[in-house]
Amino acid sequence: MASELGKLLRAARKRKDMGLRELARTIKKSPAMLTRLENEDDVPAVSPDTLRAIAEALDLVVDQVLLLAKRTEELAPRTQLEIALYRRFKDLRKADQKQVLRDLEERYQKDKSS
Repeated sequence: MASELGKLLRAARKRKDMGLRELARTIKKSPAMLTRLENEDDVPAVSPDTLRAIAEALDLVVDQVLLLAKRTEELAPRTQLEIALYRRFKDLRKADQKQVLRDLEERYQKDKSS
């Protein structure tokens, strides 16, 4: 049975009507690697850069993909600013956290398209 990450990737790829080979060409990786990611019970070792490329190609949230791939070391705050932001954010109510995330995603999409 496929991992949660595998299920997410397959569903996103199908939603975009994209074949394995097309996605593989887009991210410059082999179709076999993508097949393993989609089908294996345990997520195979994949670099954060590859996971990021897959997420972007499939219009997925990068952090969600990294979390499902158990690559949370990439998500840990490292600088004083990141730690301060994390502390402030975690103290917000859930509804406010969701609103901040929506605002940031919207801003990111605008910056990305500029």
